Amino acid sequence: ASVTPNGRMRAVSRVAPACTTAAAAVASSVATSATRGTPSAAMASATEPTDVAMIPGIKRLAETKRVWLLDQFGVLHDGVTAYPGAVDAARRLHESGAKLYVISNSSRRSTNTLRKLEPMGFDPAWFSGVVTSGEVTHQMLASRGDKKELAGTSGAASDGEEDDSDDEFWASLGKKCLHFTWSTRGPIPLDGLNLETVTDPDEADFLLAHGTEAVNGAGTTDEQRAQGAVDTSLDAMRELLKRAAARNLPFIVANPDVVTVGGDAGLLPMPGTLAKWYAEMVTTDGAVRLMGKPDRIIYDRVLEMTGTGDTEDTKYSPEDVVAVGDSLEHDVAGANDAGVDSVFVCGGIHAKELGMRRVASAAEVGDGSGVAPPDKGKILEAAEEHDCEPDYAVPVFVW
Repeated sequence: ASVTPNGRMRAVSRVAPACTTAAAAVASSVATSATRGTPSAAMASATEPTDVAMIPGIKRLAETKRVWLLDQFGVLHDGVTAYPGAVDAARRLHESGAKLYVISNSSRRSTNTLRKLEPMGFDPAWFSGVVTSGEVTHQMLASRGDKKELAGTSGAASDGEEDDSDDEFWASLGKKCLHFTWSTRGPIPLDGLNLETVTDPDEADFLLAHGTEAVNGAGTTDEQRAQGAVDTSLDAMRELLKRAAARNLPFIVANPDVVTVGGDAGLLPMPGTLAKWYAEMVTTDGAVRLMGKPDRIIYDRVLEMTGTGDTEDTKYSPEDVVAVGDSLEHDVAGANDAGVDSVFVCGGIHAKELGMRRVASAAEVGDGSGVAPPDKGKILEAAEEHDCEPDYAVPVFVW
């Protein structure tokens, strides 16, 4: 199974590590090879990167790149604490006149992002905007069936045929969903989306994943749902996916990341893990919708926000834009598809794979001066494995 750039089914093949039996069986493969995703239509054949510019920090790029698309986890912070060097780099970029946008595979809506970054040391005034996969998911669910709202937001082909198909998908989605969510990290609210959550796949119209800790309770309000929410292991979630796959139910994935950094806890499983499993189970094309990186749906949103395009009336050209992230599968491949340069942050989720021991916490990284770069050959090997081409590579995100 595969997913096209607008969120249609792509083989999400990176398997997350986990604290459960099911994930433990594949944890070693994650640590050594954080996955390969099927290339998008824009990358029909396997990419063979020939070179990557190794840079100690982003100072040199700040002279030419005026729009910065910044990932959060593994770039700005370790999931808990900001990297001190990243705070300094963001400040210096803002002072240089660059426009900073957060583009994140976060299950949560955009409005909460800067509010959470501020206590870490990031001034919200440094950022010109935020787009999260959770925000895109919320908007698409809220406007499903409304062709006026949906037009132009899917990154679909220009001939109009795929636009119609996309509208029909959302309009016919239904309202009953089995919802995978968070518990200790805080549940995702669904009020206002005209959804009814169910706990039995046989009663669901579709699946929705914001988290990997719990199955939401049945109900039509968040209050009702909270009363029946149950912490659920990845093993049990996989069994629910099997039952749903027997009916080829659509699966909306609000956070396509397979793993993320979690401070001292190391790598943590994300909803992309469930997407990977489900893509291997279903037989219907288009069953899995990834609502964030690497798919064009989120890049189209943020590039429109920045005023970037190829026409004379746009403020910036794609050459003015650079995307920064620590995931080859999501950040770098997504930037490749979107036609913008990328900076690969080596010390994030791929750190161990690149021979940089393990993913380091913010305390260990410090200002970044003590983090040695990995071997360029390892970066190129990993990039080829993930069918992508990073333009630049830094050990960690620093000035």
